[in-house]
Amino acid sequence: MSTTFFEKPVVTRTSANPLGLKGIDHIEFIVDQADAWRDFFTGKYGMSVRAYGDAGSGLQGRRAWVVGQGRVNFLLAEPQGRGPEADFMRGHLDRHGCGVRDVAFRVKDARRAFAEAQRRGATAARGLYEDAAIVHGAIAAYGDTVHSFVERRRHGEFGPGYVNQPGGIDDRDINFAMIDHVVANVEHMDPWVRYYQEVFGFDLYMHFDINTGRSALMSKVVSSTDGWVKMPINEPSSANSQIQEFLDQYRGPGVQHIALLTPDIVATIEEMRRMGQEFLDVPDSYYDGEFDKRVGQIDEDKDLLKALRILVDRDTDDGYLLQLFTKCVFTRPTLFFEVIQRRGNSLGFGEGNFRALFEAIEREQAKRGTL
Repeated sequence: MSTTFFEKPVVTRTSANPLGLKGIDHIEFIVDQADAWRDFFTGKYGMSVRAYGDAGSGLQGRRAWVVGQGRVNFLLAEPQGRGPEADFMRGHLDRHGCGVRDVAFRVKDARRAFAEAQRRGATAARGLYEDAAIVHGAIAAYGDTVHSFVERRRHGEFGPGYVNQPGGIDDRDINFAMIDHVVANVEHMDPWVRYYQEVFGFDLYMHFDINTGRSALMSKVVSSTDGWVKMPINEPSSANSQIQEFLDQYRGPGVQHIALLTPDIVATIEEMRRMGQEFLDVPDSYYDGEFDKRVGQIDEDKDLLKALRILVDRDTDDGYLLQLFTKCVFTRPTLFFEVIQRRGNSLGFGEGNFRALFEAIEREQAKRGTL
């Protein structure tokens, strides 16, 4: 396997944060059964129910739950009734299956962000909405994915048509603080790298060229200048790569995985496994003598990491990360999640783990007969 890395380049821009991004506000999934996926995330990911909406509360063409933990908010929406919104959502499900529709950003001024994004070359996907509590509009991104700009004028409310729900008591060891990064799979990577540079003012943060001998891909990471938004973008470089399988199964570009940041990955993975979440397997050989040479001194117990199959990668002299990837969560082999913890000045994405990760994913592909 070969992996190539490039240092973060100097990118010319007119503003360090031209759209006024403050981070990821929420991620919207279009799903077949909103209740079932609410139960999935509350049951296996330790999330709490935060809001609900349907026709009775003012939503048109959909019923939806908002679940979350920390700064993570997932909107799980299914079509309801008839009309443009419901018909669009059914078409989205027919084409893609369950998947991410909107990676929504919190901004200082949604009206300005929406206008500035279009001035920089973006295409409007949904018009501007404004009331006393919220302002939002959306632009088109890769495939059928969109990016909403959300300005929250009154905190404590998700949006019009949504009613806050009692969240219950958080008594589990699963603890997610925020979304660390969101990964996209596309047919051609470079046009989308330029899109995020030109429209969002993002930096080209890192570049990977990965070849396991059985399949290959290329990836570039774009990031906001403050580092709060990080978006790796993958393209296939072999016909049987996992990226090509995603594009075939999802029928176009889309979100491949979402990384959830936790302050205690050992407790989180232990509890998620207990609750029934399945993860990609990691071979015993990953933890052999080379592990100590590659990773160096860490705070965690190696035997416990091996028992839980948690991966470790030292990406700076004073920082390392721990991570593990779930199996695909939807019926089609498309989206999965990453659980990640960063120690010290960790900045990477687990480059040193790519062989173990990709071999594990290839084993899953082989079971499906696509490799």
